[in-house]
Amino acid sequence: MKVSKNELKASLHKAFEGLGFHSGDYHNATDMVIWLEAHGFYGFDRLIAALSYLNTTAPVHADLTQEDGHNFVLDGRGTSILLCGSEAVDLLRAASTANSSAGLELINCYNRTFIIQRLVKAAERNVAFVAYWRQLDYCVKVSVEAGGLLPEYKTFSLIEEFDIQSLRVFCGPSLKIVENQYAQYLKFGRLIDTYDSAKMEDCYRDSLEQGIEIDEALWKTLDDLVARVLVESTELSRAGAGD
Repeated sequence: MKVSKNELKASLHKAFEGLGFHSGDYHNATDMVIWLEAHGFYGFDRLIAALSYLNTTAPVHADLTQEDGHNFVLDGRGTSILLCGSEAVDLLRAASTANSSAGLELINCYNRTFIIQRLVKAAERNVAFVAYWRQLDYCVKVSVEAGGLLPEYKTFSLIEEFDIQSLRVFCGPSLKIVENQYAQYLKFGRLIDTYDSAKMEDCYRDSLEQGIEIDEALWKTLDDLVARVLVESTELSRAGAGD
């Protein structure tokens, strides 16, 4: 079935609220899912994977476990980027200056591809980002120039063994400054594939013109989550009826 972007946004807002997300969190999570799906990154498939444990655990946020000047370590405590991605990007953006970069490692986190939307959104404020993580047996690298509207997305062979549930992000006034300052970390193996911006633009244009295709089973799952909010709202109204 196909739904409009507005229909999808309204449903996801309530669904994430039904999962216990607070207002700012469910707005950001909704934007992440829609952006990935509309740009060809299989946002719905990634959402289904995330729901398998978001639906059984209470929402948690990352803890700052280490801070050294402009470098940080956040512990995601086993949660999804849908919850802790905005926190990580905001911390980095606040720490970077006009002449220097900031770096962050986010450990114990899942669904890391969702971070792309937060990077693109933050880049609108003239800040550049480079992020990378291990995905199965290869490495994903995402770069967004300051003011950029779309990311550069590439995959590489692994040359470094790092935790499969970690994510490294670097931020600064330009990609050149970021890559120079953190050159020791930004070393990758053989280029495997590139997902170019023209394909992202084509996917986005199709989603606007034709609507977004969503599996009926997933739509039913979202409806069930939305019902939690409606039930709670009804019960709250009844409880206050005699006030």
